[in-house]
Amino acid sequence: MSSKIKELNELGDFKRIYRVFSGPPYNEKYTDEELEEIFREYQEKGYIYGVYKESQCVGLIALERGAKSNQPVKFENGKKIMYLADVAVLEKYRKKGLGNQLMLYGVMQSKLMGYQKLYMRTLEKGSMSKGIALRLGFKQIPDIYQNLERERTNGRIETMKNIFLEIDLDSLSKETLKQSLEIVNPIKVEEREG
Repeated sequence: MSSKIKELNELGDFKRIYRVFSGPPYNEKYTDEELEEIFREYQEKGYIYGVYKESQCVGLIALERGAKSNQPVKFENGKKIMYLADVAVLEKYRKKGLGNQLMLYGVMQSKLMGYQKLYMRTLEKGSMSKGIALRLGFKQIPDIYQNLERERTNGRIETMKNIFLEIDLDSLSKETLKQSLEIVNPIKVEEREG
């Protein structure tokens, strides 16, 4: 089955994939309006890429330009920062390397666009993306945590402890990233226009 990564522009695809966060371990509750707002924010502030199998979107990665002001992470002034906002793969397509491919693609795209650091927030425990990020070379930012309250699918409000991970893109060579992507990624990558 052939696959490719390209920009995700369809709200319906985004909603379908993003709803994976309504399942374990997150169990977050989202209205259609909230999902539309998240989609618009990602489009305005960054980039959304989908992984497609036979023209069906089965996973996504969202990147936002700059550090988020509502997070306790601080970076050196003047550094070009990219935030890895979300990675999601439909349950049926997990454990096939697609999450790895999307994360590596996010690192590569950030580097190719001239960003110096890529960082992300993730659950301290139970995160699917944390292990992938650590394998790709992300490091935990020491002593930085954020507790977030979210309404769960069962109607309860719960607090989850989050940590922050970062990767220094300046220390990665563009050629190394391209070679890594070609070696580990049987997925066709469409070049970004513009």
